[in-house]
Amino acid sequence: MDKIDSIVSSHISLKHIPGLALAIIKNGNIEKKSYYGLADLESRTPVDSNTVFEIASMTKQITCAGILLLQEDGLLSTSDKLSTYLQDLPAAWKEITIEQLMNHTSGLRDDWDEPTPYFFANNTDRKLSIAQQEYPLLFPPGEGFQYSSGPFFLGLVIEKITGTHYAHFLKKRIFEKLKMSDTYVYDSTSIPKTLATGYRWNREKHEAGSTIPATALSRADVGVITTLSDMIKWSLALNDNRLLNSESLKSLFTPGRLKTGHSIPYGFGWYIYFFRDQLIFEHGGAFRTGFNSRISRFPDAGVEIILLCNKWRAELSDLTYALASLYEPGFRRISEINKQNTGREKRDRVISGLFYDLSVKKFSMGKLYQQVNVSGFDSNELSELLKGFKGVEFIGAKARASDPVRIYGSNIHEILYYKVTADNTTYWSLAYDDKGTLISVNLED
Repeated sequence: MDKIDSIVSSHISLKHIPGLALAIIKNGNIEKKSYYGLADLESRTPVDSNTVFEIASMTKQITCAGILLLQEDGLLSTSDKLSTYLQDLPAAWKEITIEQLMNHTSGLRDDWDEPTPYFFANNTDRKLSIAQQEYPLLFPPGEGFQYSSGPFFLGLVIEKITGTHYAHFLKKRIFEKLKMSDTYVYDSTSIPKTLATGYRWNREKHEAGSTIPATALSRADVGVITTLSDMIKWSLALNDNRLLNSESLKSLFTPGRLKTGHSIPYGFGWYIYFFRDQLIFEHGGAFRTGFNSRISRFPDAGVEIILLCNKWRAELSDLTYALASLYEPGFRRISEINKQNTGREKRDRVISGLFYDLSVKKFSMGKLYQQVNVSGFDSNELSELLKGFKGVEFIGAKARASDPVRIYGSNIHEILYYKVTADNTTYWSLAYDDKGTLISVNLED
């Protein structure tokens, strides 16, 4: 067993994952392509090259690519208002743009936070759309960042422009173009026989994932099902112009900005942030139906990692970073850094104050990212993560002045690492520019 198999097998055992598919790409070449465990526990069917997985929110980047193709065709602009294509929207929605739906600055909520009965009650696209419109926006469009189900509405825009369901558009313009012959949008009338069974771990045993209506399963924010081989084709297509032109490709991986000028950690279907002192592009997908997926790109190392599995909440980020450490020697856990003498008491107090404010949810949904770019978290998640906040402890620093990394429109010159003590201990990095301005805060361990 090689190091990769050892790391994967250990994670599978620890997290009770029935089956998993893995690909590691290095500088455009497939370094590792492996399958582990079972696609179905009852029939003992192994995961193999034919196994189809639900990839849930990883669908968003594919839907965003579809929107960019329509922009290349001259049929829309990402600056267009949603109201140009969908009628009878609430007054507060009239200023929402296509771009804001793509990068989660629209103010919409994420209706996947709703319990499963919500999706049985709203079992058509129209009902789902109306149900969303009954809730007030979390903030005025463009004035905050909050992960949402905005890409669901992108599917409706595609249908309005093309006159066909977004599933047919993706098949013609993306899946057939890239020869992704085993990739589909979920359709209850033609489910692939090789679709894995989804599971959750509950009370020390596996149980089937939740059943939800086909309309919800096929939405443009979550609907794609695919194989590992096809996801490799998708990932490789983002390295050249075989699908999108250079301008569109760049926009996928460009962090968005609020109307205030503050940057957000999200492009079009991709999180973009600093981690282990490197730039990372990634996105996950976690579905209550019993699936988890993740795609991560490490441009400094030229590495791409794809993980697909049939267990909800499989914590694939931990596995991803463990695998990445095999290709980037400096990619070690921040908690393993030996404590250093700070000599930065004033900054320590400022940082302690920031984490205290985050722990008590001082900043609203709309105001958070106008204060600090905190790599995708929202106010509620941060207050829960930092519950019982006690203090911070400086543990190390890394100078990047001679080799600055550019992110969010700034050059990172220094990264500070802190241990944050609360009910649960966590480790964070804080990136600063040459003027000492805090550019981003990121959870490391």
